[in-house]
Amino acid sequence: MTVTISPIPIVTADSKPCGLIVGPDKSILHRLLILGSLTRSLIRIPIRSIESLSHDVLATVLGLESLGVPIEITSDEIELQGVGRHGFRAPGHTINCANSGTTARLLMGLLAGQSFESTLAGDRSLSARPMKRLADLLVGMGAAIETTATGSLPVKIKGRALKASEITLPVASAQMKTSLLLAALFADGRTSIREPLQSRDHTERMMTAFGYDLVAEPDRWIRLEPSVPDDLEEEFVYEVPGDISSAAFGVVAGILLHKHTELKNVSLNPTRTRYLDILALMGVEFEATNVRDSFGEARGDLHVYGDRMDGPLAPFEITPDDVPLLLDEIPILATLALFADGTSTIRGARELRVKETDRLRCLAQQFTAFGAEIAEVEDGLSIVGIPNRTLRACAIDHGGDHRLVMAFAIAGLFADNTVTVPEAEIAAVSYPEFFEHLAALAGEHQITYQR
Repeated sequence: MTVTISPIPIVTADSKPCGLIVGPDKSILHRLLILGSLTRSLIRIPIRSIESLSHDVLATVLGLESLGVPIEITSDEIELQGVGRHGFRAPGHTINCANSGTTARLLMGLLAGQSFESTLAGDRSLSARPMKRLADLLVGMGAAIETTATGSLPVKIKGRALKASEITLPVASAQMKTSLLLAALFADGRTSIREPLQSRDHTERMMTAFGYDLVAEPDRWIRLEPSVPDDLEEEFVYEVPGDISSAAFGVVAGILLHKHTELKNVSLNPTRTRYLDILALMGVEFEATNVRDSFGEARGDLHVYGDRMDGPLAPFEITPDDVPLLLDEIPILATLALFADGTSTIRGARELRVKETDRLRCLAQQFTAFGAEIAEVEDGLSIVGIPNRTLRACAIDHGGDHRLVMAFAIAGLFADNTVTVPEAEIAAVSYPEFFEHLAALAGEHQITYQR
């Protein structure tokens, strides 16, 4: 699908709330599906529609089904029957993780301690992403895992008994941390994991809520005994909040369009809201209302007042300490920086070079094509912002990366002519309804589709 973005001729402030309902948080939902399959419970997960589910989450659903986990998706619910730690069956085929790095890495940990062999594969983009760092850590726990010669998918796993270990992660990574915690459930004693910086903590929160013997210490050591929770209800409902990372794209579009954006029931987990702190430093007003907690996860309604911007956006500085909490939001924050009054800097973001594409390189090249002044360094970018900037219309090259598709489409609203986004359907990897929501913010006539 090709999407054509028509430029916004005049931006006027609008205080009437534009309500966006983003799909379920995929970081939480991936973990709920996998940890739920390890229980003996029947778990009901309300959804707004099948169309609101990201393609990444569907990859995890299909992967678990191939391991014998009963999952049914209807128009308003996902129903999963847990099979217990030792209830998985050998898959009859290679498990296709599609474009989902989360699916591949979390299943590596889950399958390392099983009693059968399995193989994980992915699409061309995922098959170029690094898996050896995680494979080596799992091998250190006694796993038998084989990657390709380049350290990527396909990955062959021969399940076996694992040993308790003390592991220091080479980088802060919620995916690697979660994979190791899943493997630790099949170890012969307590496993301790430490990460150099804080990353997303959904797994720790969910394991604690489910009754696992897990302790997260202040010095970033996480210690897990391979216990079996015995206090879960036979059947329970887990409502997953909206994806705060997907919401960032609508939020930034609303800021640039001077709209009041309202997001209902989104995740407010403190390891996911760092980008709101960056927005505050830029001079953006927002507030969270109806804040509540469920299964250890905060959620609530977020109001972002782009209509109250009465001066230019201030530039920002993203440091290495910030990056683990901003990996998904850096592309759209970089887009916002194009319109700030001054130079914004991003450092410590080398991990962005091994995502779906080299995001740093792709951002620098595309922003240069738009006519902006960008400096690319090994671990980041410097972006010279200009308030009320008009970008130069140009070809869009997103490298097959879903987050860059969305970031560049939003930038295209402020070009001097129409901009065409090829393969726009890739946005559905994380945010299937993105272009529908962008049209709600910018106006239906600004977005046209060619299928």
